[in-house]
Amino acid sequence: MVFDRRETTILLTGDFLVLVVSLWTALFLRNLTLPSLSYFKENVVPFLPMFFLSLVVFYIAGLYEKQTRPIQRVMGVRILGAQAATVAIVAILFFVLPLSIAPKTILVLYLIVSVVAESSWRFMRMRREVAEDKRMPTLLVGSSPAALELQDEVNGSNQYLIRFVDRVKTKGLSSSAILHTIKTGIKEEARFVVIDTSDPAFGHDIYTFYDLISDATFLDLISLYEEIFDRVPLDHMSSTQLFDFLPKRRALYDLSRRIFDIAFAAIGTIIAAPFIIISALVLFATGGTPFIYQERVGKGGRSIRLIKLRTMLFFDAGDSEKQKRNHVTKVGHFLRKTRIDELPQLWNILTGDLSFIGPRPELPKIAEVYEREIPQYRMRYLITPGLSGWAQIHDSNVPRGQADVVRTRRKLSFDLYYLKHRSFGLDLAITLKTFRALASLSGT
Repeated sequence: MVFDRRETTILLTGDFLVLVVSLWTALFLRNLTLPSLSYFKENVVPFLPMFFLSLVVFYIAGLYEKQTRPIQRVMGVRILGAQAATVAIVAILFFVLPLSIAPKTILVLYLIVSVVAESSWRFMRMRREVAEDKRMPTLLVGSSPAALELQDEVNGSNQYLIRFVDRVKTKGLSSSAILHTIKTGIKEEARFVVIDTSDPAFGHDIYTFYDLISDATFLDLISLYEEIFDRVPLDHMSSTQLFDFLPKRRALYDLSRRIFDIAFAAIGTIIAAPFIIISALVLFATGGTPFIYQERVGKGGRSIRLIKLRTMLFFDAGDSEKQKRNHVTKVGHFLRKTRIDELPQLWNILTGDLSFIGPRPELPKIAEVYEREIPQYRMRYLITPGLSGWAQIHDSNVPRGQADVVRTRRKLSFDLYYLKHRSFGLDLAITLKTFRALASLSGT
């Protein structure tokens, strides 16, 4: 569903002006002086095709369609991707065509400024729509816990451009009754319909909703849930459904990740060596072995051994009786806080047991409990575990020491989100957030 004409005109005009001002700002930053009119004209002419190309790319990216803008984060990613694609295309032309400008500097500055300016402009429009109570009336169809959680989140926050005006509880209703309720909701005010397509109430009659697509925009409940919560609705999806969503051919991505792991683990080992050696000497001097080897469950469910610096009096191997006499030492507390105790695991990355990014590997005995209690748990074993991951940066309330099925189910929902959506962009986001966590010294 496209915006109304007035809103579309406002966005198109605003986008064009923002791009022009972004170029002017880039010229100013490059020379640190106000661009003269002649200098600006000299550069704006070759940039005009880029402006119009940006608008086309924005349209292709869906930035003029209402359903692509319910969440600010999603819109920001779309703007960044659209502008990066535009700049990449035009950069090639600038190097090929005999243009009397300095494209390298200006293009880089223009990309940075335009992304910030476009995002600010679009978010301002979004906030104004929310402030003016222009949130799009939406009908929610579904009885699952995920549907209820989604309704509470969207209606309890003003950061979304949709609001649920009603929820159709499908339990006990026939597909014809559900269809009639949806028709009534659309006729009254609903512009969007978020529908749980896997709800058993629909059976094989989901095709009956196709006739309503011209009257309202239909969104999939699972997709919207994942965009809002950054995790999969675990209670809502079976292992079979998750498996169907998994990308089957990721050879280039997996190979690139492995090359990245080896290269950066080798560099990291050289940099980390002095810290590891000094820490090991201190631990040796205070009594006990400096290193411990912990058994974990790796890719494919096979056993791996992680190497870490000792942070407790002794290694208790998860024994409940030994744990009563064990505690974190003063040196160990410092090593945990600074994450130095994790540095020896760079060796595990070099050997391929670990990756920099992936689900955190679990103790075998505890993993057995989760495999038995959580049907989807073994899906984690489809990829190599990692030092950091989507779950680690989103959920700090994770079980430590003993099995906790409730909290692990939530943690698993983040792991499976990563498994489903893993990409270079997602890996980069995890890496940046991990560096932020390291800088905050938030280790425990």
